[in-house]
Amino acid sequence: MSRISWKEIWMNVAELMAQRSHHPTFKVGAIVTSNDNTQILSVGYNGNEAGGENEPESCEPGMSGLLHAEINCLLKLDYNNPKEKTMWLTLSPCQLCAKAIVNSGVKKVIYKEEYRDIKGVEILKNAGIDVERY
Repeated sequence: MSRISWKEIWMNVAELMAQRSHHPTFKVGAIVTSNDNTQILSVGYNGNEAGGENEPESCEPGMSGLLHAEINCLLKLDYNNPKEKTMWLTLSPCQLCAKAIVNSGVKKVIYKEEYRDIKGVEILKNAGIDVERY
């Protein structure tokens, strides 16, 4: 009998976080874990500010006005934790989120689906972050 892998566990958690989103097209979830698989360090999903309306401003691509899952996750991350960190995403990051990930010290990003613009993935790779499609 085989056990569920850590990759499956962490991506399942990211997918569960995505279910919190009110976005009609992209329900995105993000988590950051320690590379030794002992801790979930932060979670996030795309949504509005705390207490804000649970609706996007627009359904036009790129104009929802919602905070991206990566940003919500990074805002909650304890940067003083000395463990190396992996971010798990249900959707690859946009360019701005990729830049924030680079600045956060996350060492690895694993994503499930590819966003329509892959420049964010290129930014991560150019910064030396290990990037993997799930």
